[in-house]
Amino acid sequence: MIKVEHLNKSFDGVQVLKDINVEYESGKCNMIIGASGSGKTVLLKNLIGLMHPDSGEIIYDENRFSSMRDKDRMKLRQNIGILFQGSALFDFATVIENVMFPMEFFTDWSRTQMIERAEYCLEKVNVIGSNDKYPNELSGGMQKRVGIARAIALNPSYLFCDEPNSGLDPYTSILIDRLIYDLTKEFNMTTVVNTHDMNSILEIGDKIGFISKGSMIWQGDKDTILKTDCEELRTFICANTLARNIMGKTNTY
Repeated sequence: MIKVEHLNKSFDGVQVLKDINVEYESGKCNMIIGASGSGKTVLLKNLIGLMHPDSGEIIYDENRFSSMRDKDRMKLRQNIGILFQGSALFDFATVIENVMFPMEFFTDWSRTQMIERAEYCLEKVNVIGSNDKYPNELSGGMQKRVGIARAIALNPSYLFCDEPNSGLDPYTSILIDRLIYDLTKEFNMTTVVNTHDMNSILEIGDKIGFISKGSMIWQGDKDTILKTDCEELRTFICANTLARNIMGKTNTY
């Protein structure tokens, strides 16, 4: 579990996150949603340590991130998997080398052990027979799968996904959603997904937090989001549903 308590973040005097309080539960897909510029990406970057809050606290299973020693932070980071937007695979490395990268950085495993683990992770995401291919030889959906395999390479307790369906067609997006959801349940990870994709939200949103102008103004789940009386959230849902429908019609021609 991850707890966020009274988190604030500003840039050049402009407050981007305002007193954020939320819990992300183990074994669930926890969604951060909001319009562009709402602060959801800044929140995600604070959660994974790429940014540091001005005030407030992030707590990983009773461990306060801000007060950790460098050695303990390094140990925690070994327990965090990240799927970056666009997959962020290394173009110069093969599929299996990409998945092995965090093992080479964080472990003292033998090459045989790393290869065995990488092949296990690739099998989990249904990427078979592509070990020696390079990212530019794979489809967008396959690149996402390899990115997920790399993210779970160290068997993390926490998985963060930044816009996992960005650039994917609707069918492939559904497959990636289901893969993230199934892995979350199988490994009992605390999964946090930053997205604006309504299909993802309604398919796998165990817990959803909606950010507007830097404030977390609504929390619920996929079963309650369509019944909300929060006007800002209703506007967000309508805008994204309309955009999705337009894109779907455009893709049929």
